[in-house]
Amino acid sequence: MNSFADLNAVLDPVFIWAFRLVRDPQAGFFLGCAYVALCAVIVGDVAMSLAYRINRKAFLAHQREMLRHNDMSFQALACKDKEAFKACNTLANDAFGRNFFLGATLFCASIWPVALALGWLDQRFGRVDDLIAPFIGQVRPEFWFIPIYIIVRVAFSKIKHGVPLYRRIHATALADEDSLRMRGVETA
Repeated sequence: MNSFADLNAVLDPVFIWAFRLVRDPQAGFFLGCAYVALCAVIVGDVAMSLAYRINRKAFLAHQREMLRHNDMSFQALACKDKEAFKACNTLANDAFGRNFFLGATLFCASIWPVALALGWLDQRFGRVDDLIAPFIGQVRPEFWFIPIYIIVRVAFSKIKHGVPLYRRIHATALADEDSLRMRGVETA
């Protein structure tokens, strides 16, 4: 595999069958886009879950550090110790920044398949003239795919906790939240 064209050739049999399920080409296009979006959502969600699983200890350590320094800064504020408050608040802000960028990394891990899906859609349907939107006219496949992806992603987030694998991942995330909450109760 040397180029994106080779990658698209691999993806083509995985995706194109959904576009051919119905006879009406427009309905087939929307059905196929929904299938490609579902594939992108599932692969992205699995990638995000794996990234969280691999970095779970670091993620939790940054959250604990952020909470601990935040609590210490409030204690310093209650004792009217301005220097200690500034020092603890600076450390809490640093931990918040690390935590924020870890969260951003997890989000990026969840959306990388969208780029592959858009590349495949562009190669397969980029030159189709019949993709028309009301009041706009001719549009590219991305015009329809991105809203369909958002709808599929929101719908998937609502139902994924019923899937056994996701139930286990969700239980782990809830246990992590509980452990952080309990830590907050212990220091209060």
